[in-house]
Amino acid sequence: MPYISNRGDAGSRLWIVMERPFSSDVDKGFLCSGGMGNALDKMLREAGVSLNDCYVTCRRPNTDAPNAVSNVEGALSQYQPPFILAMNEIGNVFLPELRAKKDPEEYKGQLQKNAGSLLISPNLHYPHYMMPFYGPDRCMADWTERNVTTFFDFQKLREELKYYHNHHKLQPLPERVLKFHDMELDELLGYIDQMIASPYVSNDIENPVYRTKDYYPHPGYPILIGLANSPRFGISFRLFRDKPSENRELWKRLEKMYLNVTTIGQNFFNYDSYFYKMLGFSLNLHKIQDTLQRHHILWPELSHKLQFMTRQYTREPYYKDEGHNWSYKYMNNYRRYNCLDACVTYEVWEQQEEEFNARPHLR
Repeated sequence: MPYISNRGDAGSRLWIVMERPFSSDVDKGFLCSGGMGNALDKMLREAGVSLNDCYVTCRRPNTDAPNAVSNVEGALSQYQPPFILAMNEIGNVFLPELRAKKDPEEYKGQLQKNAGSLLISPNLHYPHYMMPFYGPDRCMADWTERNVTTFFDFQKLREELKYYHNHHKLQPLPERVLKFHDMELDELLGYIDQMIASPYVSNDIENPVYRTKDYYPHPGYPILIGLANSPRFGISFRLFRDKPSENRELWKRLEKMYLNVTTIGQNFFNYDSYFYKMLGFSLNLHKIQDTLQRHHILWPELSHKLQFMTRQYTREPYYKDEGHNWSYKYMNNYRRYNCLDACVTYEVWEQQEEEFNARPHLR
């Protein structure tokens, strides 16, 4: 039976799109019918979703003609499912974030970064979220990835489905007010005064590392500071201003904030704090909440990078590549990235607080 049939009702709100069938699907003749399908069903059920509630389709269903391509894009546009799970390499077709230009290994790296993100495909012209994920074949080989996919990504998807059922529309992605333009001193100090009046402020520095022989191994001065007093509002600004008098006013205000307001940071103790001390700022170490160290306590077996915690705790799609390409002449992208880091870190801290409240013995 060379042609493997689709599985489920095409009117389902959740579609799973594969590139090609599993070898275990050949015996029964429909997708996800063998061992890999059972493994995927178990993962979905543990997350509160059922494979029986999904429609599973495939781009290359004919095993005798593996290069023949079915019109999955047309079917998606016809039935307009609001949620799509893009399994393994199928994301390469629908999502520009995952397209490998030269090396297939590059695609694997992009999938690792974007797995679990709520993305939007430019190929589909209706409201939807497409979530790339490693299929059950990879998850069975890597139990950590299996649990992360099940209990973080699929449970996030379950909550999205619940919102859609209750409101009959997609839940909007996080709305954040990010101020990262070149500010006059008065405007900047006004924002910092807002931060000083807040009980908690998320703090993130950006310091490009010098890679030339003349400066290596100098770590580079912090050039940008990102601050956020909620997950929804953040600012990014240059630490060194053009006028020394303005620098003095700015640094005095920052010193006041660091001494009196609880600072939230990612890897703040082992990274940011050293740069602040090098520059002469006073830090109240008793008023620092480090999300990396907190994550070590809550989830010691998992990755502790902000990239992973963004996937675990937030609905913010992967954005860390935005901080890679920048120049001193065009800083807006870098400052936006700095702002977003501060806001996301604050959101991660809030979610960690809920976990500590549920497990007070870990405090």
